[in-house]
Amino acid sequence: MSKFVDREVQYPNRKKLTIKDITYDENGEIYELIVDEARNEGTIYENGTPLKASNLNATVKEMIESAVKIALENYHENGMAVLENAEATVLFDGSCAMYDSIYIDVSEAVRIVIENDYQEYFTVSAPNSVSAGTITIDITACQDPESSGATEFDFVVKLYSQETDELIKKVTCTVTFQVPSTTPED
Repeated sequence: MSKFVDREVQYPNRKKLTIKDITYDENGEIYELIVDEARNEGTIYENGTPLKASNLNATVKEMIESAVKIALENYHENGMAVLENAEATVLFDGSCAMYDSIYIDVSEAVRIVIENDYQEYFTVSAPNSVSAGTITIDITACQDPESSGATEFDFVVKLYSQETDELIKKVTCTVTFQVPSTTPED
């Protein structure tokens, strides 16, 4: 069970009361009724999730296990890597705005791996490896993504220690395509 489901019925909260015992006071008026209560909701469209401990415990356990699984997968993928974000803005118009750079600081020699699923819209270039210092990642627009309807695309820069070959930094980079100006003064 991955989620709770509401009960859907024709007549919510309608009950049928069956009288089991009646107690009268000294004036002959009803003083107490003992009744059995039963649902009388008409057509049931969805039974819903029964609210009982076993269902709630199973759902909470499943949610926790799922969160732990995701955390472990992320840990195994990224290890103890520092996670960062960076942004660049480009414009596919033949001007210098077609180019932008992202700068990443590293404290040791690294091997650089670029993961770019949007090579049809922009290229990403960087050296294969560098020593400690600042790495320059260059982005060049190569096609206007206007037909896709999207204006932001992500690529990932992974930096692996040359000494241990462990991932030490993962930078998720967002490239934003600006819309060219239609104003002649621009």
